[in-house]
Amino acid sequence: MIQESGLVPFVRFFPHQAVNETRVLTTWGHPGLPDDEYGLLEFYYPDPACNCRRVLINVAGRAQGAFLASISYSFDRNQALAGPFLDPLNPQSKYANTLLQLVVQVLADPAYAARLEAHYYQVKGAAADPAHRLLNGTARNDRARKSRPRGEPRKG
Repeated sequence: MIQESGLVPFVRFFPHQAVNETRVLTTWGHPGLPDDEYGLLEFYYPDPACNCRRVLINVAGRAQGAFLASISYSFDRNQALAGPFLDPLNPQSKYANTLLQLVVQVLADPAYAARLEAHYYQVKGAAADPAHRLLNGTARNDRARKSRPRGEPRKG
């Protein structure tokens, strides 16, 4: 079981799936936002004992190379703090309110909201599975393998 003290990006658990399923917003001429691609990066609390049923969506601007908004969202729509709202525990950029409004529109897509919830359960399942590749170090070894030519031994 993974013992994490904080939120973990979905891409850490499922890198290939995250590359294919991360929502990206592209703006051009949008009032209040620079022209850019904005990735909606998902972060989950992986403790399998926690049933928070939330995702933190960090909006990253490609050109800025930084998180510009952190948006909290609950899958339980009747909760008092269901969101989406700008997470007060994370820094927000001057573009955060505009990005929040765009994310609200994206979350109105039931298929996207369902995908986020499915990702939540995938992370919880992976965190509870002692055989998951994050636990046995293969995620770290996968990166090392990709950085050297095939068949070349690892140095040091």
